[in-house]
Amino acid sequence: MLRSAAVFGVDAYPVDIEVDVSFGLPHFTMVGLPDATVRESRDRVRSAIRNSGFDFPHHRITVNLAPADVRKAGSSFDLPIALGLLAISGSLTRRTVTDTVIVGELSLDGGINGIRGVLPIAIAARRLGLKRLLLPPQNAPEACVVEGLEVCHVRTLPEAVDALNRPEKAPLARAVAAEAAPPAQDEGDLADVRGQLFARRALEVAAAGGHNLLLIGPPGAGKTMIARRLGSILPPLSFDEALELREHCRGASGC
Repeated sequence: MLRSAAVFGVDAYPVDIEVDVSFGLPHFTMVGLPDATVRESRDRVRSAIRNSGFDFPHHRITVNLAPADVRKAGSSFDLPIALGLLAISGSLTRRTVTDTVIVGELSLDGGINGIRGVLPIAIAARRLGLKRLLLPPQNAPEACVVEGLEVCHVRTLPEAVDALNRPEKAPLARAVAAEAAPPAQDEGDLADVRGQLFARRALEVAAAGGHNLLLIGPPGAGKTMIARRLGSILPPLSFDEALELREHCRGASGC
């Protein structure tokens, strides 16, 4: 069994990859409510394993994505499914990997492509108490934003096998300090607003109590000016709050 994760909305939830190979006519079956993208991984996994120099089992293969009552979508399960098959064949010495979340899309030549939704997956991994994340190098900088995780990046399927067989020698990504960016546009301070006593009082009450606020008035009355200064009277976000707000904004409007 290997551990992976799927993104639903702006949150991620754990998915266990279980692989069984039994005698019978060659057939590749996937269960656990996979969508069309996940079902197509059968061909990608088969070609990636063969083109990477490994043996693909010519038996009846059943892959279960647990929990089975939650729909799975995306191409991030390619890598854990391939590693599960290699664990059955003996190329991967660890039959069970429960301390590492594995995600990645496979190309036909065994390369590993980037995926979407790595940030919520990293947050979910840390919340579950897992210590390592195995993913494509394209997604490593995004995952490094979350503290408390070892981010291991691999470019090919053989590299992923080596990283799990010898975790002490796996290549780890490091958080890189962001380059100097131009300062954000100053939205001003509420103290700069003259007059508008009723609107300022409403803004303060909404900020203090976490209430919704509706500003109505003719153009030029100061609605936008007041709304932009809400951040000047709110406390700074913690790291977890900033991550959550970033994911909710991305899922809602792409801000």
